[in-house]
Amino acid sequence: MPKRIAHLLRPLFALSLCGGILQPMLWADEAKDFAFFQEEAKVVIAARHEQLANEAPSIVSVITRQEIDAYGDRELSDILRRVPGFEFGVDVYSEAGLSFRGIWAEEGKSLLMINGVMQNELGYGNYNFFGSIPASIIEKVEIIRGPGSALYGGFAEVDVINVITRQPNSLNGIHVSGDLGVVGHGGVSRSGNISYGSQTEALKVAAHVGYSSSVLSRRDYTDFFGHRLNLNSDTAYRNWKHIITEASSKNLTLRYQRTEFTFGAQDSFTTIQPSVNGVNLEKSNNYNDVVHVDYQAHLNDHLTLQPLFEYTRNNTWQAVYPSGVEGLFEGSGILLWRTRAEMTATYETPIASQLQFGGGYIQDGVDSVASDGTSGLYASANDLTNRQTTSSSFGLFQYEQEFHAVGFTAGGRYDDTTFGHAIAPRAGFTYIHDAFNAKVLYGRAFRIPLPWQAYSRNLTFNGSLTPETADTTELELGYKLTPHLTGKINTFFIDIHNPIIYQGAINGYTNFGRIQSEGAEAELRADYGHIGGYMNFSYATPGPNTSPQLTTQSKKQFLASPPFKINMGTFYRLGKMEYAPSATYLSSRAAQSSNSANDPNGNLETTDEHALFLANMTVTAHEVLKDLDIHLAVHNIFDARYTLIQPFYGNHAPIPAQDREINLGMTWHF
Repeated sequence: MPKRIAHLLRPLFALSLCGGILQPMLWADEAKDFAFFQEEAKVVIAARHEQLANEAPSIVSVITRQEIDAYGDRELSDILRRVPGFEFGVDVYSEAGLSFRGIWAEEGKSLLMINGVMQNELGYGNYNFFGSIPASIIEKVEIIRGPGSALYGGFAEVDVINVITRQPNSLNGIHVSGDLGVVGHGGVSRSGNISYGSQTEALKVAAHVGYSSSVLSRRDYTDFFGHRLNLNSDTAYRNWKHIITEASSKNLTLRYQRTEFTFGAQDSFTTIQPSVNGVNLEKSNNYNDVVHVDYQAHLNDHLTLQPLFEYTRNNTWQAVYPSGVEGLFEGSGILLWRTRAEMTATYETPIASQLQFGGGYIQDGVDSVASDGTSGLYASANDLTNRQTTSSSFGLFQYEQEFHAVGFTAGGRYDDTTFGHAIAPRAGFTYIHDAFNAKVLYGRAFRIPLPWQAYSRNLTFNGSLTPETADTTELELGYKLTPHLTGKINTFFIDIHNPIIYQGAINGYTNFGRIQSEGAEAELRADYGHIGGYMNFSYATPGPNTSPQLTTQSKKQFLASPPFKINMGTFYRLGKMEYAPSATYLSSRAAQSSNSANDPNGNLETTDEHALFLANMTVTAHEVLKDLDIHLAVHNIFDARYTLIQPFYGNHAPIPAQDREINLGMTWHF
């Protein structure tokens, strides 16, 4: 591995030389009224308490509200694409899922939260992008680019994303936002949101209510079997609704969230079907209902206790499906739920250290009835049932210590589960001296199968599954080249053992093969007040032991994910006007070939999708009227033929997505 990493670092060091070129280009009047990039931003996600990003024992990214506004981000997927390592792929029912560092992060390998509340559906652990979580409600996004299981459990295997919605102090009244866009040739997107926030000494309240609708693409889609269909608002629609609320008084916080995402779907083997009598025969609906309560009890100046309780109810799909299930709740197919109770204690010592410890209990459940009215789940190989559950009792521990310029973190999590026990340790060293900072990190992550995966009649019973584990090592180096220009570079190696993979109707879910990813990422960020910008680079390649079902025949490239990705953007603010061009370059991606999909012998073969350059431009007029901002954004200016690719050999042809979109929007605060 060291020789591979050294080879990867060469282009990144060349990229860092751009700092000397970028600095004079960005020279401007050093106005301090518009601090755009906050490289000293504080984060909570890495250690569950507030700290500077350079001090955090993880590779972290923080995307602020100012950056979201400037670049005209429509939704969370726009934000993630500008972060090193992230891209997207497609799975059955046209689900647009996340890949990270080349690894297909669906099936529960990536944790997504809104205000610290889990959003992954509990059937497979997935989350659907392209049309979900509008940017208008987001205050900032905190990201761990690496494992987080030691603190957050099973889904936090390769990354953790926490979307923080606009808070009471930033809202301070009512915010109304709306966007209208033209997608491709004749497609329409629209989004609207109303937010309210207030803050007094006794009570803080924030609420967001909104709806958005868009179309995945307006191009033709052809599957591997020759079926052809024009994508439009009947066959490729994506509709989102949200109610996100939060109220806190003293040290008590109550959150309620209801989100719903409905979209035109397409399974692995047939084309998207057109509407019949106004009903789309293939569609998917994911809803998520969550109630969360937590309390902080400050026993003294050093010790704080935080109990929490959370109940989640969601589903995995709603579709006309030959071997499907009848819904027990709102026709949703299956009812999934999670109950979580936790107690943690934090002790601050007088010698610049902190100790966190605690434990809790999680129970996951599924209710299902098969389409013929019989029980939809296996209790054992011979017994059927309407309900099945899994459980996990866990304890966690974390110790942090600062020794002048050096920081040390050690901790871990122990889970005793239905599928056996698992340990997720973490260790990290940070070093900060003047303009230089460095991190050396190790973390283990794990996840257990969800009850729908393990016990569903549709997915074939397998009672012998074991927890999936992932070991990640990372090294980061950073340097503040000038007071306004910073650069960072990191390398990583991820090794996933016993991955839980679906092996078809005969074998169902099994622990099969191995997944390895290694690569490097780098970033330059500049802020000179009225002008600034960013450039980042990421590279990922499969490790030698990666299973061939996820790579090209040569094993030099993951399916669906580009080996190289480069992001760049700049902003310039003059008076009330702000201009922000940005672009993403994706190197050639590999996709399963149609020959392979139709090969009776199951031979694995790939084709190359062309490299793409996705260019965007946003112009914003601030204070057009009192407290009214207007923006005009063009995404994918040159209408590059972007497609979503399946990251394994699953017979799903690349599907068009994200055509050029011209978007006009406004935000009004009163």
